[in-house]
Amino acid sequence: MITYSSLNFDQVRTAVADFSVYVQDPKAAIFSRYISFGENQTITQAIFYDGPTPPPGIFDNLTNIPSLSSDLKTRPYADVILPDSGAGLR
Repeated sequence: MITYSSLNFDQVRTAVADFSVYVQDPKAAIFSRYISFGENQTITQAIFYDGPTPPPGIFDNLTNIPSLSSDLKTRPYADVILPDSGAGLR
């Protein structure tokens, strides 16, 4: 998961659009969540690759944008889908 501030919305939107158009790898996925609480706005990206290691550069357009937080790392699939396994999507 990567969380971006509203200051980076344009960069994130462009990166998501580019990913949708140019990344043809069926194992690669991103899930975007736009969150707004009053004047506080963030975008959270769940980045996923269904394999041991993503191809070099496949997520660079997203990971190169300054973020508020990031917990990107290689982890077992169970950690992503099981709620009791740690850093899963909630």
